[in-house]
Amino acid sequence: MHKKKLIFLVVIALLLCGCTKIGNDLDVIVNTVFTDNKTVVNTASTNYELYIPTNVKQESDSEYNQKFKIADRYVYLYVDTISYYYKNSLNYKGEDNYNYYFKKINYNGKDGYVGIDKMDDGLYFTEIVYNYSKIEFYSDYENLPTIFANSLIIIKSIKYNDNLIKMALDSGYNDSREVKYQLDSPKDSESKFSDFLQEYVPEETEEVTLPEEE
Repeated sequence: MHKKKLIFLVVIALLLCGCTKIGNDLDVIVNTVFTDNKTVVNTASTNYELYIPTNVKQESDSEYNQKFKIADRYVYLYVDTISYYYKNSLNYKGEDNYNYYFKKINYNGKDGYVGIDKMDDGLYFTEIVYNYSKIEFYSDYENLPTIFANSLIIIKSIKYNDNLIKMALDSGYNDSREVKYQLDSPKDSESKFSDFLQEYVPEETEEVTLPEEE
């Protein structure tokens, strides 16, 4: 836990005294978080564990979904234990899908990426995909580095429990799971978790379906 606190303080210090462009700041954050070799967890969820920094508020934990609050913005996490267990191939988006920032992540044998779109209303929509999990959030310019740093720490810390996942699959429990989220934004923008699920279609299990909007 102390190691993770130190990482966050280092990131913030770099932001305060370093680069003039936020794009460069984001590179610093990614490199700082992913060059730390230690992984610490402090929270257990359904078939996985993760680390939640002390300045992050956990709003809800709905099995494979987490909702956090960072700097007065909501952050959404989806964890795909099925694709992790079967090691399914992932259809990652490329740099052309984002108009503001993109960076590939390759750490400890796990791949992913970060993509950010600057929206017409001035907000920044961020997607972080790594280790069969995804984080999404909207942020203003000022809070983007803080939310970004905490989100990276969370997603990097995810540790799956293979035995529990196998038990859940054998019992058929995962077949009925549902995912439904609404991102916090002035335009009431819809979360793209449905697109994410389509990218992570299990090859050896039934396809996960989303409920209709109420």
